[in-house]
Amino acid sequence: MARVAWLIVALCAPWWSLADGRSIAVSVALQTWGWGAWLIVGAALLVPTPTSLTAIRMTIPIVIVQSVAVIWHGDPTQNAFLQAFAVAGAIVTWRLSYHRVVVDEMVQGGAYGQETRFALRTPWPHILPAIVAWLLFIGSITTGTLFLAAQQWIVGAVLTAVGIALVRTVPRRIHRLARRWLVLVPAGIVVHDHMVLAETMMLRRHNITFVNMTDHAGEEADLTGGVPGSRLVIGARNADKVILTPIAAKLLKTGEALHVQSFAIAPRRCDVAHSALHR
Repeated sequence: MARVAWLIVALCAPWWSLADGRSIAVSVALQTWGWGAWLIVGAALLVPTPTSLTAIRMTIPIVIVQSVAVIWHGDPTQNAFLQAFAVAGAIVTWRLSYHRVVVDEMVQGGAYGQETRFALRTPWPHILPAIVAWLLFIGSITTGTLFLAAQQWIVGAVLTAVGIALVRTVPRRIHRLARRWLVLVPAGIVVHDHMVLAETMMLRRHNITFVNMTDHAGEEADLTGGVPGSRLVIGARNADKVILTPIAAKLLKTGEALHVQSFAIAPRRCDVAHSALHR
């Protein structure tokens, strides 16, 4: 469905309409951003990996903004259906990139050997900073290049410089949201979550005593990062040492080093992960 919706966006190509009546330089910049964003997402949809998931989430909003801008500033009677299809296709693709089945397919695409990965739900405290960082990064680098194309040299140079300065930090930090998963391996389980855990947690099969699914927090160590809703509670025969990140320790109001005998995590597909763990 995501691939079909994204193909519709290419057929509508809202950046062509947005470039009408602009100078040659601005028109080229708009079309470069439009087709560049479309190609990035198209390639990511064809090759599912955690990196592809981050690329989709960071890039699609550029096309959504272009599509909405066509409706907002364009002639409402000209290509109205194409404009509506462009907006709908971009929004549908972006929304599907957060669907739990799509997310699990993406993270599984980067698995090694006999790994089975289940993506974890994102804690709310990490969502708003990610949105702000994305807005600052993408907003500065896209508007900066458009200002430069319009020969607004000072504003364009400052904004572009800000965007370039953030290239090494913002994508890497946002990518951490797509690198959070529960991993099932023949020897046991691995909890890979650098948002909550300072060190990856590993639990061998023979040390697992129970796996329960519940909607309520109990006395177990909360390794969900404060995520509400369904969660898996996993018990261990022997207590294990867990190191939390400073942010997670502060949110949970506890120390960074814990000795836990049972803990909770929150996969996106909690029921499927629960069945897989029992198998």
